[in-house]
Amino acid sequence: MPERGLLGALLRFAAAGGHGDKEEISAATGIPTGTSTGKVEPMIRYAWAMGLINALRDKTNWQLSLTPLGEAVYREDLFLNEPVTLWLLHLMISRRFDAGHPPTGYADAWFALFAEGDTLLGRNFHEDELHRIFIQRYGDKGYLRRLASLIPRMYCETSSFGEARILTRDNHETKTLIRQSAPTESAFYPAYAYFLYTTWDELFGPKYTQIDFDELARTSRLFSLLGWEKEQTNKWVEWMVNRGWVQVDRRTGSAMLLRLTKSEKILAELYAELV
Repeated sequence: MPERGLLGALLRFAAAGGHGDKEEISAATGIPTGTSTGKVEPMIRYAWAMGLINALRDKTNWQLSLTPLGEAVYREDLFLNEPVTLWLLHLMISRRFDAGHPPTGYADAWFALFAEGDTLLGRNFHEDELHRIFIQRYGDKGYLRRLASLIPRMYCETSSFGEARILTRDNHETKTLIRQSAPTESAFYPAYAYFLYTTWDELFGPKYTQIDFDELARTSRLFSLLGWEKEQTNKWVEWMVNRGWVQVDRRTGSAMLLRLTKSEKILAELYAELV
């Protein structure tokens, strides 16, 4: 699992211009990398998929550096204690990789569950159903049962993302898993805005300063990831308008978003709404 403490240790290593093989990274960070506890490279891949680090590999050596998002988290919430951080990193790891078809994700199992799972699983499901969806997507491979168990554990254990209550269990008897909607408090709005800008750039390119919001949401699976209805979405968009981050033009019938700021500006205010 992507444990918060281990991700924080990796961020500190990357901030120092970290370079080395997995044994050297383990020695520097304390992240175990034994034959049965090899967590260094999984943590690197998690942090990369979450948009926290740049990661280059030359044979056995890794060169790690912080992304702008990684720098913001390193500076403000190194050990990922804030639910705002956890929700943003959840959205990032679940995001679509590019605009190609069939759609795939940075961490495709997360994309399959959280971005495309509404139609396949609904908001309530069991691990067996998730396992069956993975078999349909990847073929009947032995590791999929463990993966279908690992993802729920990630979102239910406090050492990982459990504090954010993104995915919860109904009770121990039914073992029903429940996908929760993203919080609607304004403290989370900058995180969602940064995610919006990130997927806008990655799926359409930064040269598109104006875009049809419904098309962006449909391509990025934004509504599925947030789990929001129209009223909740409109409230967030209105907040961004009042902030001066976007302008909305509805004269064409659908909402056209015009970008009025840069991702760096949003990152600078990522934690500004926290009390």
